Amino acid sequence: MLQDIKKLLERNALFLAILATLVLAFLSLSAIPKINLGLGIKSGDKYLHFTAYFGLSLLWYFALKKRINKKVFNFFVPLALIVYGIILEGLQSGLTTYRTGDIYDAMANTAGVIVALIIFNRFIKWCGTI
Repeated sequence: MLQDIKKLLERNALFLAILATLVLAFLSLSAIPKINLGLGIKSGDKYLHFTAYFGLSLLWYFALKKRINKKVFNFFVPLALIVYGIILEGLQSGLTTYRTGDIYDAMANTAGVIVALIIFNRFIKWCGTI
């Protein structure tokens, strides 16, 4: 059963990564109400940015890990995700009147991408293969 689930996820990993990328763009550029996490933390939305890009990165890392060279993977995939986050922040400022781009949001996005890469590479080393 677990092998079947693993094969299903491997076959659909690229589709899931693309879908998550599109959903993130939609959510980033749409008018959604402010979310109060109830944590009493100032700038709590930065945690949402970190988590969103952490999850997006893991999806892309799993989708592309066997498709491209490891050196290219470790440089260009995170770079593309970081640039994607910066572009979305810029689009929020330029295309919408109800959203604003924020350098700290871009930094939280970048941190999520980098932490996901570190954890992913450690996990791959630890497991050998997934």
